[in-house]
Amino acid sequence: MVDIQSISTGLQLGNDGIWYSSNTEDISYPSDGNDACFAIEENSFWFKHRNNCIASVVKSYPPKSNGTIFDIGGGNGFVSLGLANSGFNVVLVEPGKFGASNTKKRGLSNVICATTDTAKFNPHSLPAVGLFDVMEHIEDDLNFLKSIKELMKKNARLYVTVPSYSFLWSAEDVFAGHFRRYDLGTQVTQPLAVEVV
Repeated sequence: MVDIQSISTGLQLGNDGIWYSSNTEDISYPSDGNDACFAIEENSFWFKHRNNCIASVVKSYPPKSNGTIFDIGGGNGFVSLGLANSGFNVVLVEPGKFGASNTKKRGLSNVICATTDTAKFNPHSLPAVGLFDVMEHIEDDLNFLKSIKELMKKNARLYVTVPSYSFLWSAEDVFAGHFRRYDLGTQVTQPLAVEVV
């Protein structure tokens, strides 16, 4: 179990076992997005394959000192649970109440319903961070990454996945609340692990 109170000043434990922030922020994600994904994740080839790819990369580049992975913007916890089942300590950080609740239903112990800002994590307190299909929902992705770096410990790991290829932009991206897709020449297009120094 992770000691959430030791790394955050903005969270309180709810009766449902989920940590909540007292403030909320608007996010670029459909209000029914978590429920729509929850209905298909368990039986979806794409979600299962994506989890296998992510787990493979994380196994190749595990968090330092068996550190906990903070799955930021982790939705319904499908990736978090996949990482936990692969032997990693995971905390889900999800601003949507439905996503946080769905994650708890899936059996993940450490669930935070907040953004990184409203959670008020202490600087340099997170040993590893996962941003799995999150960056495209952030309008100012560069400043968001800088804020994440400030939350991470020295030598922490950062794992990122993003939707690829701008030429694939469609109405589905608009519906999902995406600001962009990523191309190999500008950003990563596959699971990535980097070390923060």
